[in-house]
Amino acid sequence: MANWGDVLYLIPMTTGTDDAGFPTEQRGESRLIYANRMSVRSNEFHMAKQHGVELQHMFEVRSIEYDFETLVRYNDKEYDVERTYEKGEFIELVLKKQGDQYEA
Repeated sequence: MANWGDVLYLIPMTTGTDDAGFPTEQRGESRLIYANRMSVRSNEFHMAKQHGVELQHMFEVRSIEYDFETLVRYNDKEYDVERTYEKGEFIELVLKKQGDQYEA
């Protein structure tokens, strides 16, 4: 049952250029949304772990509030969005530790 008691901050990343003309990524202004915390599915957790990625959290949010942000702050920690799964009016966000990468 959804309780929508968790607070997430969605952080957009924008692409720009520095003074030398090189591409850079910059953080946009974060937006607060309410979410329903869910459990990361065990098979998904273990498959990711085999590739060096540790999935931390899964949240359900309203699709209309999510704008393809790739960075999320939750409980004063930042996470990368590993994957999303759209379910009609809702979307699941699966979050991983920042910097985790799949091993080749």
